[in-house]
Amino acid sequence: MLYRISGWSAIVVSLLALYPSYQTGALSVIGFYLGLFALLLSSFASHTGNLIYYRSVFVFSVLNVFFVNDGTCVMLLAENNDWVYIGSMYGIFIVISSICGFLVNKDSFLMNMAPKAKRAR
Repeated sequence: MLYRISGWSAIVVSLLALYPSYQTGALSVIGFYLGLFALLLSSFASHTGNLIYYRSVFVFSVLNVFFVNDGTCVMLLAENNDWVYIGSMYGIFIVISSICGFLVNKDSFLMNMAPKAKRAR
């Protein structure tokens, strides 16, 4: 039950992170980090093998970072903006999503490899 609640709360947090991302200034940074927190929470929720939480939050986070966020939108790369800031935010997103993806894939792989008698617990 804890994994289901944390999974749905991760989806809600990732959806709520879209609103501050539209705003300029510090609110877009808050929206960015809320999306990263939702990724971490969804990787915890997908620990039992239910990958729908992580996949949906990952899609919302990609939309948030690359298309919605005021500070990290892909369209900003074509303009004369601070490429160091945008690159560092993309780097943070790639590192966190890679770590969470590795944890989710490792857990689902180990869940499939476990004997059927231990899965019943």
